[in-house]
Amino acid sequence: MLKNIFNIPREKADEKSIDVIKPGSFAAILARAGVGKTALLVQIAINAMRQEKNVLHISTSDPVDKVDLWYREMLQRLNQDNDKVQIDKMRDQLLRHRFIMTFETESFSIAKLKKRVDELISQEIFVPAQIMIDDFSFETVTDEDLSALKKFVEDNSLIFWFSIRTHRDEAVNEKKLPTRLAHLTQWFDFMIRLDPESDRIYIRPVENGESKDDETSLFLDPSTLLIQELQP
Repeated sequence: MLKNIFNIPREKADEKSIDVIKPGSFAAILARAGVGKTALLVQIAINAMRQEKNVLHISTSDPVDKVDLWYREMLQRLNQDNDKVQIDKMRDQLLRHRFIMTFETESFSIAKLKKRVDELISQEIFVPAQIMIDDFSFETVTDEDLSALKKFVEDNSLIFWFSIRTHRDEAVNEKKLPTRLAHLTQWFDFMIRLDPESDRIYIRPVENGESKDDETSLFLDPSTLLIQELQP
């Protein structure tokens, strides 16, 4: 599944047998601070933009210029073999498919998020296919909130990616998920963990609330935070 999600070629693979994230889905990245959540979120967004899909990036902590810098830096790293003119042209084409929305953390709510996204769509200012929200906190979110947001995502055929911060010493369950987040798995169609080990940050799938460590084939390079594939 991971190879398909991140658009990494898979030799002799039967594409019909590979699950993909479908419109109407919730997906999440779980990781500690500083491990690479934002870099991975941005690369997933860039992959969608390369397919000419509109991406709405929502931030509750960083201003627009800082979010934009993440995209520009990741595009530079992804295309470091091209010259500056090619990179600038490609970046301008891709960023037409991106819209950044910011909220103040103190005033953020699911209801306000739905209202502002609905305004973008209904007024045809920007119609996203994919929404990314970075460092989302579920501490005060209720099941009612998530149910309403999921219905909104389904009604508008969106894919909604969350990045969720975990903590080094917090309690985990037998499935290696933080205990405080275990109840959320019912809402998510796809989840991944970022696990730093040695000289790699492993990208590990979580299915039905259970970590699939033995299915890991991708990792982030700690020096560039780019997605790489394990070599056989």
